[in-house]
Amino acid sequence: MSYDQVLSAYPRDGLELRLIERFTSLRNKRVLEIGCGDGRLTLQYAPVASSVLAFDPDRASIEEAAWQQADRGIDNVDFRVGSIEQLADRGARFDVALFSWSL
Repeated sequence: MSYDQVLSAYPRDGLELRLIERFTSLRNKRVLEIGCGDGRLTLQYAPVASSVLAFDPDRASIEEAAWQQADRGIDNVDFRVGSIEQLADRGARFDVALFSWSL
């Protein structure tokens, strides 16, 4: 079995990004991503966003996301361990909020 034939619960890279961009542009936007997991989607759109705050309650996932971020040289993402309930009522403003594969 070749690499591209490996079964996955997730769609191929790029599909989700194309679906998101059918509804809104992420180019030069401040993005809040709720439940980012290991950053799989985050690191696909980060190169076009102006900044990203991405968080997830799973520390191991955030550590993997941060490692992938450093490996790819992407510097506009702030990965944090946490949940939406911990986000301050008043704080940074965002242009787009994403919530994908988080239930």
